Amino acid sequence: MKSWKRITLVIFVLIGGTMSFGYWSINQFDIALDNISAPYFANTHSVYPVRGNASNGVYPPKDGLASVSIETSGKLTTSTGSELASASQEVSEELATSTDPGLFFTFPKKDTKVYIGCTYPISWQSTTMISSLEAALIDAGAREAVEPKTSGLAKENTIEKESQNLNWKVGFSVWPGAYYIKVSKINGVEAEFRSGVFGINKMPEGIDEEEKINICRESSG
Repeated sequence: MKSWKRITLVIFVLIGGTMSFGYWSINQFDIALDNISAPYFANTHSVYPVRGNASNGVYPPKDGLASVSIETSGKLTTSTGSELASASQEVSEELATSTDPGLFFTFPKKDTKVYIGCTYPISWQSTTMISSLEAALIDAGAREAVEPKTSGLAKENTIEKESQNLNWKVGFSVWPGAYYIKVSKINGVEAEFRSGVFGINKMPEGIDEEEKINICRESSG
């Protein structure tokens, strides 16, 4: 009788041990599975964001919409930058026009020949009254200024209000060739204006003073 009791007790102990071991094994399996799944779901979340809903009020944009939004934003930024640059340039041009005398040479006239020793009125059109002018005769080939004593054109000139031109007697030491007049300062303000290129010619040889005067008169218009 005691043997059966012992056998029964051993059986219950074995069954209990087996169930305990089984429960412990299942618990360890769940823990291991959680450890494996956590990094996977973390990485998956970073690549595929979980969409919100009405309960949390978060609605992340779709990838396509995000791409379109970024692209559109880039276009808008570029367009705005270009428009601002254009507007800034237009304002700068308007300011320059408002303060720029806009000098335009009307000397020499078309088909006019300039001769050494003759006096010519250097004329122009301007949007403002000119009282002083700094000018120089420039060799069109070498692009170098001719000395005032040689050219006959003074560097600093006072302009009469009534005439608004500059009388220039071409120096006798000027070599025949192509030249232009360059203005570097107007009314004491730095500027840069150029006349058209024109030729300076030597007086024909063997003519008297009266003929020279006639040539100067005819060429000066």
